[in-house]
Amino acid sequence: MKIDEQYLRRDDAWRDEEVYKTIYDYSLRDIEGYWRAQVPRLSWIRSPEIIMQRGPHGTTKWFPDGKINACYNCVDRHAEANPYKTAVIWQGEGLDEFEYISFKKLKEEVCRFANTLTSLGLTRSDCVTVYMPMVPEGIYACLACARLGIPYTAVFAGFSPNAIALRMDDCNSNFIISCDANRRGGKMFPLKQNVDAARKICNRKIRALIVKRQGVDVDWDDGLDIDYYEASKNQPLECKIQEASSSDDLFILYTSGSVGKPKGVTLGTGGFLLFSMITGRYFFNLFENEVFWGSGDIGWMGGHAYPLYSSLCNGTTSLFFEGIPTYPRNSIFWEIVDMHKVTTFNTAPTVLRAMMQHSDESLSTSSRSSLKHLGVFGEVLNKEAWLWYFNEVGGGRCSIVNMWGQTELGGVPTAPLCNISEMKAYGHIGRQFFGCKLILKDEDDVTITTPETKGAMFIEHPLPGMLTGIFGSKTAMKDTYYSQSGDDIYFTGDEAYFDFDGNHWITGRADDVLNVSGHRISPIEIEEVIAGADIVAEVSVVGFPHPIKGEGIFAFVVLKKGITDEQRTNAEKTLSDRVRRLISPITKPDVIAIVDDLPKTRSGKIMRRILRGIAANKRDFSDLTTISNPECIEAIMTSIKN
Repeated sequence: MKIDEQYLRRDDAWRDEEVYKTIYDYSLRDIEGYWRAQVPRLSWIRSPEIIMQRGPHGTTKWFPDGKINACYNCVDRHAEANPYKTAVIWQGEGLDEFEYISFKKLKEEVCRFANTLTSLGLTRSDCVTVYMPMVPEGIYACLACARLGIPYTAVFAGFSPNAIALRMDDCNSNFIISCDANRRGGKMFPLKQNVDAARKICNRKIRALIVKRQGVDVDWDDGLDIDYYEASKNQPLECKIQEASSSDDLFILYTSGSVGKPKGVTLGTGGFLLFSMITGRYFFNLFENEVFWGSGDIGWMGGHAYPLYSSLCNGTTSLFFEGIPTYPRNSIFWEIVDMHKVTTFNTAPTVLRAMMQHSDESLSTSSRSSLKHLGVFGEVLNKEAWLWYFNEVGGGRCSIVNMWGQTELGGVPTAPLCNISEMKAYGHIGRQFFGCKLILKDEDDVTITTPETKGAMFIEHPLPGMLTGIFGSKTAMKDTYYSQSGDDIYFTGDEAYFDFDGNHWITGRADDVLNVSGHRISPIEIEEVIAGADIVAEVSVVGFPHPIKGEGIFAFVVLKKGITDEQRTNAEKTLSDRVRRLISPITKPDVIAIVDDLPKTRSGKIMRRILRGIAANKRDFSDLTTISNPECIEAIMTSIKN
């Protein structure tokens, strides 16, 4: 059959098996032809003639001669076409706390925010840190930066001053946007206080634009601190968009790697926007008459790519919730779904497993009848949670989007087709998106062609949403993602196998990165914080199977000789509090085991493989020929039991 560009943009491409196969086969034969057909989905200042400029080690540029503005695509064009349609629903902790924000209102507030930034002297040469909770001003801040072409980095509102400072120093940010405080779970979290502490760690002058949402008393430096409400009240509600090259950086998100320092992943404007838009449209049913709720925080890609950019770019209503799934009651998520007629709900398996423990209570006060699609992100969805999600939450009528993606990919390149017959209870990551080809390789860099054979997973062809680089380093992208195979292809860091139907199943990380509640966490970063305590001689952090989080954090710690009995007695609490304070509560180890020694090779390298086995309560450690102190294994296991 003749395939024209209109066919390649069919809205049923992720629902109809034959349409999917036809377009997928075409997309691998002619990658540039497929993406050329997608260009009209966006509004361009100058439409690109060049689709991709291939380069080695991930340096391919997408739509390099195109000119575009991400904010215009997400806000202005919808405000012009349908001004009073709801763009954003903000929901507070109580059901009576909510706001419906139209595209017209969204444009006005984004322009107000952008004009405020301009009045404060911010330009495209700056990098802005957005340290905001899930409130409307956080959305305005990100889109205002996009409107002005100012690169920004969104930082999770649960991070500590140390984690904020590390990211600000890495991207040379001298301006931060935050709130006085954040209300979550009935508690108040001092964001401004964290900003002040982070600035002291950075030890340089950093201005802060503070949104006083909660009205709490905060320390104030008139030379550095600016009250957003005061600075913005007389700003115009119109602001000219700034032209950006498609390959210009839109934002930076930090992601953990197998080294201690988080990596600042940069995402290009045109490629990221198009990739997140189209995958959201297909995977999450992001059409104009739908209501999408992605529960991830905007500081993580799961809460950034789809709730913020993809949803708004598609003209879909997007819901942002400031609270947590268990407060003020375990049913709050589903009551919000009913109240705002949510059609697609996307969350982490950790959240589902937590709510499963209170299944009757969490589901009894809601019908969830508006739901059409249920999504999960960030980690593998186990069978029990899949069945509960499908049968109890969705009533057996909603498709489950069990997707796989990464910050570095700018979104999700795989997901099941949006029909129930396609799905398998608990498991595979679905079909590969158009232009995406997953391949597995063994330890000898040979492509695996046999089903049920585990190997390292690679992506053979470039995708438009992929990272454009790692901030501040010319070699880190190549070393981290393109040096593992002689074929110069993207290394995902995951291991997987494919079944006899060709479906891929993720089995875990090939590196040491932990996946805790959908958040990628570097064990080295935690180790450095624990090792910094005066009482610690050695430490090794590994993951272990966790019934709620999917993967838990297990720290094996050797204390220094000569410490007091009181220090030894309080060691676990001391170290746990230290990690919580210096990084974040989400990185606090689930288990801290005080041991006398750690298993090592003859060269002195700690054998994490053995520690992972101990943490998982396994006794078969396979080959022990390279260990120099095998006697410590039994000693560690005995001390843990005691």
